[in-house]
Amino acid sequence: MTIAGSTEELLWNVSHQARWETGLTRNYVKEMHTDFTVTAATEHEETTTGNLLRHLAYYGQQVGVLAVQHTKRLEGGYQRKGRQVHVPSGADLELAVEIGPGLWLNLLLQAKALKVSKSSATYSRWSPSQNQKLIDWANAHGRVPGMLLYNDLFPPFVSLAPPQHFPDYACTAFGACPSVSRTQLGAWGTNSHCVGPAMTPVGISMCLDEALMLAAKASPSLLRDFHFQIEHLLHDDEHGLAVDSTGRTLGGLATPNPPDWAARLLAARDAPAPEVLDVDRPDIDDRPVEAAARVSVVMPFFDGR
Repeated sequence: MTIAGSTEELLWNVSHQARWETGLTRNYVKEMHTDFTVTAATEHEETTTGNLLRHLAYYGQQVGVLAVQHTKRLEGGYQRKGRQVHVPSGADLELAVEIGPGLWLNLLLQAKALKVSKSSATYSRWSPSQNQKLIDWANAHGRVPGMLLYNDLFPPFVSLAPPQHFPDYACTAFGACPSVSRTQLGAWGTNSHCVGPAMTPVGISMCLDEALMLAAKASPSLLRDFHFQIEHLLHDDEHGLAVDSTGRTLGGLATPNPPDWAARLLAARDAPAPEVLDVDRPDIDDRPVEAAARVSVVMPFFDGR
């Protein structure tokens, strides 16, 4: 993977990288269970999220991406003298992304990884009660709640698992993005410089439909109508497509300015470096702060020109 020259290229490439690393873990790493049986390992969403943060920071350095990792205390919330100073959302990622010039989305996302069994493929540890808390927190703080979904080469993302030939890569998972070819990988998967809306690596996708977020279990097929690959955020000509059952669109959810939290992070990055402090010291952690998730990402729009 190369340093990205546009925001869409970056999103396409990190999705491809996430899918690739998930496959490496499944094929070459083992997992031991409580009864000491050993099976192929499953990539945990925490690992993919950590990798995603690094990929966005490094490969997005030329397009203005700012990636921020939160301290454990900031992430988890804390109390002072029995009073809750900071109530966390429980989300994994807060993302401010400029989907077009002057159009910003303010997303609060919970990450889930695809878990495959002999009979089904669903997103692991999917919890309607956890998702409801995410929705409530996001709505109270002016964010758009959603699910950040990590996928693998299993149906409906491929026809056969594991795929053996190019026809096996037929993808039927997405219904909300007509730019996406219903195949994936092929020549794109063998090219180190991968960009373009005609195909998708499907490694990372999203769902912003609150009703689906509250389903008891979630499979890619269940989410299909309002489930889209992450690079769809940058498909300007499709911002009129509904992303949930209420008719909301990406353009309708966007605001003309970056969210306040993102603007503060950008200002802090561009300001002279302050004296380094121990941010987990109790005497400074009693200040009220708002940190929505484990990591923050600010992604300005850049079309490569």
